[in-house]
Formats: sequence, structure tokens, C-alpha cells
Amino acid sequence: MAKRYLAVAEELRHRIEADHYQRGGKLESERALLEQFHVSRSTIRKALELLESDGLIVRRQGRGGGTFVQAKPPQVDLNEMSGFMPQLRLKGLSVASELLSASLDYATATHAEQLAVPLRSPVFRIVRLRRVEGVPLLIEDSVFPATAFPELLKEDLTQSLYELLDRRFHRAPHSKREVIVPATANAWQRERLQLLKKELVLRIMRTAYDAEGIPIEYSVDVLRRDVGRVRVATNQPPEG
Repeated sequence: MAKRYLAVAEELRHRIEADHYQRGGKLESERALLEQFHVSRSTIRKALELLESDGLIVRRQGRGGGTFVQAKPPQVDLNEMSGFMPQLRLKGLSVASELLSASLDYATATHAEQLAVPLRSPVFRIVRLRRVEGVPLLIEDSVFPATAFPELLKEDLTQSLYELLDRRFHRAPHSKREVIVPATANAWQRERLQLLKKELVLRIMRTAYDAEGIPIEYSVDVLRRDVGRVRVATNQPPEG
């Protein structure tokens, strides 16, 4: 016989996915759920823990706290060269960039490999926090070969960097290669993304190329899993 908390979690999952609850709205209290399902408090709590681990609900402490249905995260298409923020703007969402740091650095072994530049050659490193509707969504840690983009750090780095590269240096990214892996955010990332210690993120490692196939950017993005989704598609036909 299946454990009772699994059955409770499955029923609540069905309600959430069927939009029985308002996205971002409050779930019933534990007492109300006890009365609905005729189970123990520990069973309800185990069911809620399971839903929370799956990213369907979030529990908040303090005044105004409770259990809330997770709002549907905005979706962005990794196949688009425009990047995250322009896509979200087109959806009518308010987006903003905060420049965390911008510095002249020296290429590490990873930078040298991804950007096809000599080890320890000068690179510009730009780290930004991106917000959607005031909520921190993404940390971008981008590295550019300094010789390709002289005086890049003197520009307004809160704007779209791809548009800046096109307008100022006439070298817009034309293609990109990305690797996406689940990861655990470090303490610095958790603080800026306002994450709990146990929450997972998506780490997106990207190399962007100009029209001639020369790498011009290597970036490691850290995306909140609960407020952002990515979509990947391919036009390659299936084999067989």
C-alpha cells in the first residue's frame, strides 16, 4: 500500500497543475488539509516537503507567511541569440541589470580554451545580476578578450552587452554553444539570488562566436530554477 503522504502529494500536485489554486496564491492551512484528507499532521508535512522539493510550492515563515503555490516561471528560448532579458521584455516583464563588478583580468586555462586566446592574456570580466519584476533571476559572469573590445569597460555595462558589441565594435554574437547542468549555488550566489541553502540552480556555460566563427565571449550563468525556465529545441530530424 502506498504511503499516505505520497497520495496526498499527488492530489495536491494535480490541483496545482490544473490551476485549482492561483499561481503565487496561498495554499490551505495545515489544519484545513488535515480535515480534507483525514490524515495526521506529519503526513501533511511530508507531502508538503515533497512538493516543495519539486518546486511546486514555497513555504515562508513569519508574519504573512504560510504555504504558497509557486508562480509559473517565465520561459526563455536558448536557441535565440538575443539572450534572456530581451526575450523577457518582449513578454511584457520588467527587467533590470545591476553591475556587480567589471575588471581587467587574465585568462585562466578555461578562458584560454574557450576563447582561443593565450593563457594569462588580458580579458575583461563583467559580472551582473539580472532581475525580473524586481526578483533576482540570474547572475551572469562573462569574459571577453580585451584585445577584441578595447575600452569595453568604459561603456554602460547595464545595457544589453550583445547589442553593445554590435553597435560599438561591429562584432555581434552570431552563434553560441551552451552546456546546462544542475548545480548547488555557493554562499555568494545564494545571497544575491536570495536562495535557501538547499535550493538548486541551473548553471549555463556559454561560448559565443562572431560571424566568422571566432569566440568572443565565455560566460557562466547561474539561473534560479524556481523563477526561470529554459527551452531547448533542435531542427535536426530524428534518426531512423
